[in-house]
Amino acid sequence: MLCRNRSTGRYWASLPLALAACGASAANWEVAPRVQAGYRYNDNYHLEQPGGEVEVSGGEAEVGVTFRTVDPRTNFEITPRINATYFPDEKEEDSTDYYLNAGFSDITPRRRINVPFLYSQEDVVDSELPDTSDGGGLGEPDQGDSGRFLARNRRDFFRIAPSFGYDLSQRYRLELDAHYLQADFDNQLPGAQQDFSEFGAGAGFGFLTSQRSTLFVRALGFQYDTTSTTDAFGGEFEWNTQYSENSRAYIRLGAQQTSPEDGPSDTNIIAGAGGQWSTQRNTLFLDLTRSVGPVAAGTVVERYQFRLRVDHDVSQRFALRAGARLSRDEETQDGTYPTRKYAIGDLGFEWRWLRQWSLIGTYSYRWQEYADEPSDADASAFLIGIVYEPKRAQ
Repeated sequence: MLCRNRSTGRYWASLPLALAACGASAANWEVAPRVQAGYRYNDNYHLEQPGGEVEVSGGEAEVGVTFRTVDPRTNFEITPRINATYFPDEKEEDSTDYYLNAGFSDITPRRRINVPFLYSQEDVVDSELPDTSDGGGLGEPDQGDSGRFLARNRRDFFRIAPSFGYDLSQRYRLELDAHYLQADFDNQLPGAQQDFSEFGAGAGFGFLTSQRSTLFVRALGFQYDTTSTTDAFGGEFEWNTQYSENSRAYIRLGAQQTSPEDGPSDTNIIAGAGGQWSTQRNTLFLDLTRSVGPVAAGTVVERYQFRLRVDHDVSQRFALRAGARLSRDEETQDGTYPTRKYAIGDLGFEWRWLRQWSLIGTYSYRWQEYADEPSDADASAFLIGIVYEPKRAQ
């Protein structure tokens, strides 16, 4: 049977649904719904300069459901999710945001295929001021946020990143990967929120330095479309190791030549180091990267970024969560975009009083500084809520 999806633009979200329909008859499916409702407060919702703060408080609800196949080799997972806020004293700040995460993988002893997909339609308060949970996977930092809020606006965003790995022999490996992302804003606001896209591809050759560790050399190519088009080519070395099924680490170093169509070329260092480790009661995610990519301000930047996430299960019923994200953006060319520094940290808990029901709470603190503004800006926020997961196993 041939399955087709002819929709484009914001309806890219229906692509994973079409793939799921193609394979539904050949797989066993597991369904895991999740419902969350609570109260949110933020004393500077737009992260404005002192004197321009907008304080919000009110209800927040989120509904999502995960569909996944149960198969030892081929897996497909898709999670549509809706988040809505209601602020009775600031109703113009209310928003309803839509998200879709999906992934396909097919793994054999010698071959690995992965196709992750992400779609979102959200208010720019969320897209331009990311949380600690945002940012991509290990060694794969997401970019695009500029931190600027000039007026109410919405962003449509999608990203697809297929990859292919093959063991040429017991010692040598081949990796091919590509990605495409696109962001479209309802209104174009120069210097703050403008459409952008990125296409990238890479080819890597690796050899095992031990039973669990591999050294890769990769060739890379990118094209960034913002207010102008920028091409980039480069290469990198990466060493990674797999401690267990859920624990791994990497170190990466390389460079790329970035060539805008309306300016001189520049050489940029790209690098990263980090890891994620999981035990029965603890999970640690740590990632430090230097990358290049487009942002919503209509330009291409070098981003230095640090991400940290710690989860600790105190008991079977009570868990503590903590996270941090720090970044520094510098424009690759001399232009109008000032250096930006951004940081967010959060601390939370989850108390599961029944298998299906839990109480959650999170406090977060944001800080931002632009080189062209007279002062920095900060915000404190908290969320308290109840979560219902009827299919939770434990």
